[in-house]
Amino acid sequence: MRGAAYYAVFYAIIGSYFAYVNVAYIQRGLSGVQIGTFGLVGSLLALIAGPLLTGLADRRGWHRQVLIFSNLAYGLTLVGVYFAPTFRWMLPIVAMNAVLETPFRPISDSLVVRMANKYHLDFGQMRVWGSIGFTVACIFAGTIWDVIGLEYLFLVTGILFGLRSLSVLLLEAPTHKKKEDGSPKKIFSGLKALLLPFKDRYFVLFLIGTFFWGWNLGYYIYSSIYMDQMGGSNLMVGLMIALPAVMEMPSLLIADRLAKRFGLLPVYMAGIFEFSLIMVAVLFVKTPVVLVILNGFRGIGYGLYISVGIQFVDKRASKEQMGLYQSLYNVVLFTISTLVFMPFLGYLFDYHGIQWVFIATAVAGGIAILTFGVLHFMMLKEEKRNQVVQ
Repeated sequence: MRGAAYYAVFYAIIGSYFAYVNVAYIQRGLSGVQIGTFGLVGSLLALIAGPLLTGLADRRGWHRQVLIFSNLAYGLTLVGVYFAPTFRWMLPIVAMNAVLETPFRPISDSLVVRMANKYHLDFGQMRVWGSIGFTVACIFAGTIWDVIGLEYLFLVTGILFGLRSLSVLLLEAPTHKKKEDGSPKKIFSGLKALLLPFKDRYFVLFLIGTFFWGWNLGYYIYSSIYMDQMGGSNLMVGLMIALPAVMEMPSLLIADRLAKRFGLLPVYMAGIFEFSLIMVAVLFVKTPVVLVILNGFRGIGYGLYISVGIQFVDKRASKEQMGLYQSLYNVVLFTISTLVFMPFLGYLFDYHGIQWVFIATAVAGGIAILTFGVLHFMMLKEEKRNQVVQ
């Protein structure tokens, strides 16, 4: 119940903010280039800050403390954005936002999945409440912003993010807590620990596959543009955001059972394969209603891979590096992939048409599936070799 409640609050506040933030920027008079600059600067800083903050939490056992501080500080920076008069003032505040945001998902996922393992519970049944919270909040918040106006988005959600820090108390702190001094030797040792995950060849191969699968984020961006090109309304765009969150709920509920029967990686690949099929099928869609319905089905694949992916990463990590592993997974999936694919997909969109964007993301999904298939084969081979030795 605590894990489910935490995810419900966590994603409800995300749904009330992130679905509308770019519209709020436009209404404040920012250009597309300026909004893109926010994303570029934020991604570059997140690339550095994510592993450092989660590594600090791992070394000192400060997982809950880092989450509480990040939520409070993130809320304050959003209030700062509300009062910032121009882009020049907003840029450093939004950049700080990107740094403070990096621990949210990896530390939260690592703590909840460890709680699920500790009490022999179904992680997917906890995570599904995040989808419920996101869907309800996304629709409810849209109504609220229509009434009071998006100019209050940063102020109101800044307060909500500050209050979200209280939900961290629902999570259990890790059993290990390491205290260390600030001597140069200890600091060097901590920095060296950041490189240890890269000695795990299976995890490195998993990150390579994750990099290519991260290209699917381009689908989220360009599917809304595709809807606009078809003449779809803002309501249709909103339904495109909410419907997949509804459709992913059954997948989250059965993901653990499927993983126990078939294995984590096979279920992970099945989710990616289903999502990739949707990206291919979109090429043949000509009406907004069909696009909304078809887009909703991508939630099935998303529910599978988002649940078992977190669990696969957690199984590769020791207790002392559980946050760092999740952070590296998130950095590759959401940051490094974005920095690489966004310019390329933008080029395809400008010079070849939006259909080539979907083709490129589907091809990248195929490469990801192939990479994870090789990884699965390697792990099975080692497992059989270990059984022979025993």
